[in-house]
Amino acid sequence: MVEKRLGALPVAAEFLRRLDVAGIVDEVCPGGASALVTHGQVIEALVANRLTSPAPLVRIGDWARTWAVEEVFGIEADLLNDDRLARALDAIAPHLETIAGTVGARAIGEFGIDVARMHWDMTSMSVHGSYPIDGQEEDFPVIGYGHPKDRRVDLKQVQAGLAVTADGVSPCMPVSLEDRRPRSARSWAR
Repeated sequence: MVEKRLGALPVAAEFLRRLDVAGIVDEVCPGGASALVTHGQVIEALVANRLTSPAPLVRIGDWARTWAVEEVFGIEADLLNDDRLARALDAIAPHLETIAGTVGARAIGEFGIDVARMHWDMTSMSVHGSYPIDGQEEDFPVIGYGHPKDRRVDLKQVQAGLAVTADGVSPCMPVSLEDRRPRSARSWAR
């Protein structure tokens, strides 16, 4: 007899299916005809891991062996190795805004989320290192000096925000900001 943990996997799977996360990811980032498991399936497994028993990428296969991942998601544990996970994460990285926006829109429609009033939850993440402006890629947020929330003005930072519904529960739009003007002077239109 084989015993595996079930926990909240069926609940996570149902929400991921209702949101069509795998379908959205696979539409934006096709996994190739030779893939045994699509990028979307991998991302669903990663989300389920984060929700049930977070593990580092090199341990996701172990998690899938001890949890009922194959039974709930139909993915063999050996297919969730760190190389496959990294390929899926690399594939979605340039498309995160599209994926998050599409999944968010799906959640609004599927669960009837009221988005008439939104609130911004802002933060900054301080980093150590030089991060010269010339060496930073154009498609990613600029790491630079600003007004960090942790008051470590000696460190560079990345500012980020999340639009949440008025109930404060439903995140709707993640953004990273490279604009260093005060919040009141920024244009939030995206």
